[in-house]
Amino acid sequence: MIKRILIVDDEPLIRTALSAAFREDNTSVTAVSCGSDALGEIDQNCFDLCFIDIHLPDMNGLNVMKAVKTVSPGTKIVIMTGSEVDDEMLKFIREHADLLMSKPFDLDRIKTFTTRVFAPMFPAGDHAGNTKGGEAFENWLEEDRRQHKRYATAHTISCVGAAAEGGRGENRFPASVIDISAAGMCIRADCSLKPGHFIGFSGSSILGLGIVQWSMSAGTESSCRAGLRFVEPEHAPRASPQQA
Repeated sequence: MIKRILIVDDEPLIRTALSAAFREDNTSVTAVSCGSDALGEIDQNCFDLCFIDIHLPDMNGLNVMKAVKTVSPGTKIVIMTGSEVDDEMLKFIREHADLLMSKPFDLDRIKTFTTRVFAPMFPAGDHAGNTKGGEAFENWLEEDRRQHKRYATAHTISCVGAAAEGGRGENRFPASVIDISAAGMCIRADCSLKPGHFIGFSGSSILGLGIVQWSMSAGTESSCRAGLRFVEPEHAPRASPQQA
């Protein structure tokens, strides 16, 4: 049976990335950029899973979540946010949603979650104290913050990009490090960086290899923000790029 997914986010790259992630998973994906369009889709269609950004241009995404649950209580809800969530908002999300996650995000992790919620029985997982009707509420926002503390920083690194599927040629470019943790870092670059590409990097106090986990616009067509997960050189599909 085809599963219907609704994506509600005003960021084009988020809509495109999520839509592409489910293109070959026996799903039908509808993506809209505002709350009013989402309400129109909800009135006309029944969805199995909804990805909803909290901060929409015309309304609070939690109102969209409430509307979904009113007409279709069984629909799974994923709430997305790029900012902190206060206690009152978290309580409301916990009562109605299945997952709260931070933006940007890891698409592989999203696909794993989606496969699980579409399974015949959605397991309760490890969050026994936060259940709704036997199902678990997952707070990746809290888990990510607890697992890898991020430190804001501001310095420039030299990068060498190589395609994840063995593409030829190397793209050398500078990038600004926005924040860093033991597992990865967020950078800003004046070029396109696609998820799955490997990036070699070096700077005054850092040297290594990372894989792009997510990428989004940094305000202009030619710039982007991207999240790199640190990897060991032997995990790359080709030899580690030389130090730039």
